[in-house]
This record gives sequence, structure tokens and C-alpha cells, in this order.
Amino acid sequence: MRTSIFFLCVTFLGTTFADREDMTRNCVDPPDAGTCKGHYVRWNYDALTGKCNKFVYSGCNGNRNRYNSKALCFDNCTE
Repeated sequence: MRTSIFFLCVTFLGTTFADREDMTRNCVDPPDAGTCKGHYVRWNYDALTGKCNKFVYSGCNGNRNRYNSKALCFDNCTE
């Protein structure tokens, strides 16, 4: 029983830290428009200023620091 509880705690903590690491990594990339021909307004977190800024996304590729709204940008990149 103790082994099971310990395993669950370790799994939970590992998942929590992995999510935090992904968030940090995603939120430091510069805006990347991608390589297609579309024009979509998206939001990118600027880790230096602590603000979310609009940029034009092409619709494919790019990086993960790209959000559909300013609110989602802040929710994902601020504490």
C-alpha cells in the first residue's frame, strides 16, 4: 500500500514539473510566423517584458508560443 501511494505521488510530481517545464519552454520562444501563406492574428508571450503581443501566423509550422487569444497567452505563460 505504501509503495502504491509513493508511486502515485512521484508520478503526480513528475507530471507537474514536466508541465511547468513545457510551459516555460513554450513561453520563451520568439514569435514564428510559420511557412504557409495564411494570415491569422495570434498572441505570443514575450518573456523579457512579461506581456503578450499580437503577431501574424501563417497557419502552419512555427513554434508553440502561439495562442488564439491574449487571455490564453497569459493563462499559459504567467503564474
